Amino acid sequence: MKIYKEKRLGVLAGLFYSVIMWGGVFLLTIFFTLMDLIVAFPLSLLIDKGTRRLVHQVSIFWAQGIIAWNPIWKLVVTGLGNIQKGKHYVVVANHQSLLDILAVCAALPLNFRFLAKKELFYVPFMGWAMSCAGYVPLDRASHESGRKAIKRITELLAMRLSVLLFPEGTRSLDGKIHAFKMGAFKLARDSNVEILPVVIEGTGRALPKKSIFLRNRSKFIVSIGKPVSLENFSDRSMEEVKEKIRHEMISRLERIRHGKDL
Repeated sequence: MKIYKEKRLGVLAGLFYSVIMWGGVFLLTIFFTLMDLIVAFPLSLLIDKGTRRLVHQVSIFWAQGIIAWNPIWKLVVTGLGNIQKGKHYVVVANHQSLLDILAVCAALPLNFRFLAKKELFYVPFMGWAMSCAGYVPLDRASHESGRKAIKRITELLAMRLSVLLFPEGTRSLDGKIHAFKMGAFKLARDSNVEILPVVIEGTGRALPKKSIFLRNRSKFIVSIGKPVSLENFSDRSMEEVKEKIRHEMISRLERIRHGKDL
């Protein structure tokens, strides 16, 4: 049985590739933000009918560019056939690292929005690009901010846009998939939108929480599961469905780690 493994970097190699990675992030972020401001955002206002599809496409190019720039990273995507063309979803994914957004943006052929800490929107260039794309700011310390975010997500789903949410609520420190909050599932049910369960592997060890240094020669795996409809479930049965989806994602993550879903 082939086991999924990554190669550990030495201290000097980790420092070298970290400089390459962050340099690439800096340059590509400036370039693609200018593309947003000068080309994609103005065109999107004219032709996209409020969906900002062109601006999100620039985000996809940005994410793919950063992964391709770094010689020790590789992206593997499985389950693309589970995404039906023309449909929109509430995408739920496990959360291991800041790199999760990068991996999902590069992998999913969907026009989606995601929640992000409001502080990120103040970062020059990156924050401007996020605002142009219509991603949703959130102040975790403010209940009012949370209500506004839920309202905005509901509006986006009504516009037939997909939304990416991390139901664990925070990054996992041990790589396991922890308890899910109910919010994403209720939003999917109330908006009559299917859940698309996505499993991410490899990002947590590549760039652990509270670290800026690369640790491994990494393969980012994005595994797309089969969509799940929640239309006819009550609050009580929703809890059971939420746990069923979570356990399916846990099982898929274990199969990935044992080389069975690659």
